[in-house]
Parts: sequence; structure tokens; C-alpha cells
Amino acid sequence: MKKVSRRTFIGGTAALGAGAVLALDSRAEEKKIDISFNKDFKAPEKCFMDQYYEGMLKIAQDIRETQVGTIAKSMEKAFELKQKGGRIYSHVLLGHFAMFTGSPDLPGQPNLLPQRVDRKQQEDFDAMKKGDFLLTNGITGVKEAREKGVYVAGITNNYVPNAKTAPGGLTKMDVKTEDVSDLVVDSQMPWYNGLVNAPQLPQFRPIPSSGTTMALIYWAMTASLANLIGTKGKGSSSQPVEKYLDLAIDRFRMIGSDRPKIDSVTEKWADLVLGKKARLLVYGHPQKVEPYEGTKNMFVNEAYIVASGTIIADLYDLKANEMKKNDILLIGGFTSDNADEIRVARHGKSVGAYTVSFSPFATDGDSSGLRLFKEADDAFNTYSDESEGVIAVPGFPKKVSPLTGVTGNMVHWMLMAQWTDHMARRGEFPYFWQGFHETGGPDYDKMVKPLFDKRGY
Repeated sequence: MKKVSRRTFIGGTAALGAGAVLALDSRAEEKKIDISFNKDFKAPEKCFMDQYYEGMLKIAQDIRETQVGTIAKSMEKAFELKQKGGRIYSHVLLGHFAMFTGSPDLPGQPNLLPQRVDRKQQEDFDAMKKGDFLLTNGITGVKEAREKGVYVAGITNNYVPNAKTAPGGLTKMDVKTEDVSDLVVDSQMPWYNGLVNAPQLPQFRPIPSSGTTMALIYWAMTASLANLIGTKGKGSSSQPVEKYLDLAIDRFRMIGSDRPKIDSVTEKWADLVLGKKARLLVYGHPQKVEPYEGTKNMFVNEAYIVASGTIIADLYDLKANEMKKNDILLIGGFTSDNADEIRVARHGKSVGAYTVSFSPFATDGDSSGLRLFKEADDAFNTYSDESEGVIAVPGFPKKVSPLTGVTGNMVHWMLMAQWTDHMARRGEFPYFWQGFHETGGPDYDKMVKPLFDKRGY
């Protein structure tokens, strides 16, 4: 039976009319799925942007405080098996951001934990043998690999049940990460993913944490393994992890200092959506990955039809010719001077779209010449201007483990969180996707999509 992707499933609802919506509402009543917004609530003390910022910062800090030893131990095992002739596989692929975040063309990627960005994991499973090492945040095929004698390091997340997942919270609860892993890294993210407690949306938590969390752990592991390889096993497995996470936490705090500007920009977004029926189009230049449902960039893939994400985010690549004055164009860059991103920014401004970017403002401190931030109406610095990674390792000519994707995603979701806050304060709470893997998620999404299509947000 062909597996139906979340996007294929949702795409089939686009043409639903009022009669179909009524039918869906009837089915929702049978399944007791409520898609209505709560109108009787107490306003939260913290705005949604602050909730997300503080929540993501806490996840990073908790990984730093509790998981360094486990991450280091996993990479010691990977190094040990590699020295004995084993092969290292990496399948940290569950999640739209994680899927592309480790692409081989990303600056600072030494490819020591080679991600299957073509998503042909079965080829890996077929080739795996006793003495190999697998890093994964999934469970499909993992039990069989482990039975072959493959050592499995698992990372907990929202897509797969783990010891902290609420009973019945996901559609499939039979196999947990712990059941198929020799070692488990507790990602510290909540099983329900979203970090914003929006009283208007009691069904689930919006604004996801999964992508940034998976990237933090993946790159911390990369730094650890690189140091072991570069020092032939004599160097520390934990110090590079600590340094990477400390740098990430510092950069998050830098981004936090830009919250007043995020608030101002997203207030204008709300003005445009409500007053001008603006659409929100997202762009980032293509990475060397197998496209996923039309996306080729980690920021775009993360924005478009993602669990706990906004429905309004759409693909620039599909709607470029339709973009008009007062639409919103959001461009995410993990470098400061990509020619494609600069070209798209200029296109946005030429048609009168409100063009916003997030990216580094320089390359190794140099901001001269053409830079994305100079082309946008408003731009946010991701405070990660390194031309490669951030961790220097003996034996490697360039630093490994970049922060630019991690910090960019932080800015991305802070923007979406605060836009949601402004919409909510005006009594116009926007529609979000519930996780397709969450109990009730597929039906909820299928029911709200026609309502979004009618309203536009």
C-alpha cells in the first residue's frame, strides 16, 4: 500500500466545498473532534513570542545540563565501532527541518554522520551489518537493524512515542524509542512539540520545537565525533558538545535582544493579513537534497505544512508569479550572500511585497558587497556569520558544526509566534496544522483546511 504523505493527504481537501465541510463536521462530532477556537479564556501573561523564546532556550539549556554525557557516550561508541571497521549511519530525518539540516552542502558539515537526505533509508538498512552504528530519531526498520547487531543510538522526539509521551497521545503507540535503542538521548523537547500555550487553541500547542532541537543534538554529536576522529580517540568527547551548546545558548540570547523588532514587524504582518488579505510566501535557496513535496530548503520545508505550524505559510516557488503588492515574503538564509535569495528579495520589493529576511549579516565579520539583509524591507540577524562551523577540531582544516541553521530557525518561529499573538489580540486567531501523527490530527487538519481557504489565515 502506498504511503500517503501529510501534504498529499491535505492537498486532497483543497477543493472541498461547504457541503463537504458539513460532512466533515458531522464526522468530527462522531469522533468527538472539536475544531472550534476557545472564546472563554484568560489572556496569557506572556506573549507567544516570549513563550516560544523561553521554551526553546530552556530546551537548549536542559540538553546542556543533562545530556552531554549521553551524547558523548554515543559518539565514543560510534568512534569505537568505526575503528573496528563498522560503518556509521545517520537517520535523524523525522521532522521537516531535521530532514534537510544535515545536507552535505551545508558549510561546516564534515559528513561524519551522513544523513540520508535522499530519504532512501531502506538502502542503508539492507546494507547494515553487525558492528555498524545507527543514529536515528525514528523507529521504522530500527528493530530489525538492531537484531542484526547494529548499535542504535536513538533521539526522543514528538513523532515517535517515548517514555514521556502521554498515553494515547499519538496515533501509533506500540513501539517506543527506548524499545529499539541501545542508548537514548533525551531531547528534552515536549512530546507534543509546540511551545506556545494559546488558550484559544486548546486542542494542541502551536509553534514547534522539534526541528531546532534535533539540529542542536545532531551538530553537537558531529562536533564530538569529529574531535574523537581528529585526535585518534585521545581527545574529549564531551568538551566539543559543551562548547557547541554553550555557543547556541549565547546566540539564542542575542536573538532574544531583537524581540522588540520582531514584535514591530509582525504587527505589520497582522495589519497586512487582515487589511490587505496578504499571503505569506517563504523562500530559501535549494539545497542538495531530494525535494520533499516541492521543498528543497530546510527553512521552507520547516515552514510549509508542518506539525504545530501555521497554515498561512506557502511556497514562493509555486506562487512567485502570483505575488502582489502587500503580500508578505519571508526569506531564510543560512549564508549572508546567496545570489538566489538576493534575487528573490529584489523580486519581492519590485512588486511591492513586504519583504523580510533572516540570515547572518556577514561572512566571518565581512558585510561588504551584496548581502541579503541589505535587500529586504526588514531583516533579522541570525548572529552566526561563520563561513563554516563553530568548533575547531585537530586534523580538520575547517571548523565543524554550524549554528546558522539552528539560529535561523529560532528567528523563524519567533516571528510566527508573535504574528499569531498579534492576530489573537485582534480576535482573529489563525489556523494551525495539528501533527499528522497525533491522535485526531489527520481529521482536525482535513476539517480546518477548507475554513482556512475561505478566510485566508
